[in-house]
Parts: sequence; structure tokens; C-alpha cells
Amino acid sequence: MKVIEIRISQDLCKGCLLCVWACPYNVLEAGKERNYRGVEVPVVAKLEECKACRLCEYRCPDFAIQVITDKDIEKLREAEQVELRWQKRVELAEEVGVSE
Repeated sequence: MKVIEIRISQDLCKGCLLCVWACPYNVLEAGKERNYRGVEVPVVAKLEECKACRLCEYRCPDFAIQVITDKDIEKLREAEQVELRWQKRVELAEEVGVSE
């Protein structure tokens, strides 16, 4: 499993740095930039060191971190396909006049 990206939400993060503390691979570190709340948001320092253990995600009390792996991308594509099929069914139903 390969880590593609680690997303840290500027809107949700309160700067507690529990994610930095929780990461056994030192992937995250305290950032220098402040978000709209005035807190320093962590940054991804060493993405290549991430093993997708997701301890940062689990420790974040505000759900501000997402670890995205290649498997997650596959699942998102599958979900997208299901959604597209559902939309086509709805469009067909509307064309033939079937109501909900």
C-alpha cells in the first residue's frame, strides 16, 4: 500500500499537534503558518516515510487529517462508478415517466 497524500484541513485543525506526537515515523511536524484560528497547523515533512498506519488520523480529535493511499483511490473510483450507474437509472426512470 502506497501513501498518495496526507491532507490536513486548515478549517478543522485546532493546532493541538496530537498527530505529530502520535506518528511513529516522524512524518508530520509543527508548521510555521497559521490558519484562520491563529494556530500553527502541522505539515507533512516526510511523506515517503509514511507507512499508512493512520495513527495520526485516529488521534486527531477534530478529524482534520486524512491519509490517502492507492487503495483508497481505487475505492473512490468504484464508488464513483456506482454513483454514475445510479444516476443513469434515475435519468432513465425520468424519461419513461416513472415517479418515485
